[in-house]
Amino acid sequence: MLKKGIFIFLVLCAEFCHAQKDTLPYNRKEEIVYDDKRYRKYNNYITLGGGPLYSSVRSKDQKVVGADFQFHLQRNYFQIGAMMSGNNFLDNNNVQGHVCMGYRIEKEQLNLAFFAGPSLSKFVVGHLDTAGVPYAVVSGGVGGYVCVQAIYKAKYDVGIGAELFGDFTRAQQMGGLKIVIYFSGAYRGAYRGFKKMPKQKKS
Repeated sequence: MLKKGIFIFLVLCAEFCHAQKDTLPYNRKEEIVYDDKRYRKYNNYITLGGGPLYSSVRSKDQKVVGADFQFHLQRNYFQIGAMMSGNNFLDNNNVQGHVCMGYRIEKEQLNLAFFAGPSLSKFVVGHLDTAGVPYAVVSGGVGGYVCVQAIYKAKYDVGIGAELFGDFTRAQQMGGLKIVIYFSGAYRGAYRGFKKMPKQKKS
């Protein structure tokens, strides 16, 4: 049932992304000019960050760190990423990886994106036996991952923002918020297509 739900969700995402496609011919070298610099319209980017995480198998809120690479094939955007969580930052009682497809809106000072796709996770939960002796149970499996990114860009290719995410498997449901930094590969060089007009002196 879970696998069917994930498949239907991904199909709906694909239909949504297809409906948003630009009808003009794709040009991979298309550029824009911003702040006297040239930037590639279709570009890849990286997000890195961390924050709080809720897990259905933990009594204590967790801390998560993660990294994602967002790339495009023509106008279609995809995401490959991983994250790790524990009682504190860089602790490791849960690891997860995901491969997603999504939809992106990029403006001069704003990057918005939505991604969804399958995930694979592995985690450890501590228990006590009837004699009070602690033991660990390893679990995990295939699930579904979804995230929404909102980035403010201090420069066209560098920014900071927030990412809401959730990961859902039979054994564990997680949700959290990451504060992320953003780096894109959009920069192509200085724009030399015009000369600035000198400022007029006041009379």
